[in-house]
Amino acid sequence: MVSTLNGLLSTSLTDGSRQMYRRAWSVFREFYAQFYGSANPSLPLFPHCIPLFISYLSFRKLAFSTITSYLAAISYVHKLRGLPDPTKSFLIQKLLSALSRTRSVDVRLPVTRPVLHELIRSLRFTNSSAFQRSLYATMFLVAFYGLFRIGELATKSTRVASSVVHFNNLTFLSTHEAKISISNYKHNTSNRPFDIILAREVSQPFCPVAALLQYCSTRGDRPGPLFCQADYSPISVHQFNRELQRCLAFCGLDTSRYKSHSFRIGGACHAADKGYSDAQIRALGRWKSEAFKVYLRSSVCHAN
Repeated sequence: MVSTLNGLLSTSLTDGSRQMYRRAWSVFREFYAQFYGSANPSLPLFPHCIPLFISYLSFRKLAFSTITSYLAAISYVHKLRGLPDPTKSFLIQKLLSALSRTRSVDVRLPVTRPVLHELIRSLRFTNSSAFQRSLYATMFLVAFYGLFRIGELATKSTRVASSVVHFNNLTFLSTHEAKISISNYKHNTSNRPFDIILAREVSQPFCPVAALLQYCSTRGDRPGPLFCQADYSPISVHQFNRELQRCLAFCGLDTSRYKSHSFRIGGACHAADKGYSDAQIRALGRWKSEAFKVYLRSSVCHAN
């Protein structure tokens, strides 16, 4: 069964979803071995084992979003095989509804435009390298105005850089507009590129297009990850988070509540405050569901 699952999971999924689904099945096999005495469950799964699996995951304190992702992996494989989906029963939906009401509140704050400007100004004091100041300022601006997930801009491992934005994904449409085309992002099972348009901001030096132009003039046009060190090694998520923590600490901001995802949250709030519709924000952020609505905290945004 394991080889069959690996084969099924290798098609029609993004890299991130494929890794998550494989992790889900690995955890499920651990669960199945513990409760049913075998690490090789056969398809279709018995419907009664799914509620027990949900309880098992909840007992392990997994986040609600992780639990639903694991169930999506089970659902996906059954659908590919033309089998009944054991995750869609009335009981499962009631269990998930109960879990959703008990899940912890997302305490991450949005990076607002004033906070964004503070962070960029702080780079003069937190980083002695002119190249890195330009690099991180540009990443902050692009993450905010492009509603990027940090994993789309920085690598989880410096040895694997194929899933992040590359230099050839960037096109300057004019001195006032830039386009970044991405294919590797969450939920993109078709691998079709999505164009993210960054427009000029009048608040210099906080314009994403101007920052990209300046950064690229120093970076050069060598192929590879767009955001990289001076030696062209890709920026990792760890390096980005470490620099962000320095900036937050310098600004006296709560490092436990501002995270890399705060740029994406802030970008969604900014779009809402500018009058964008839910459908437009969903498209801008490349969300598959209405999950983005938990980020739209205008009252919080204005409080910053």
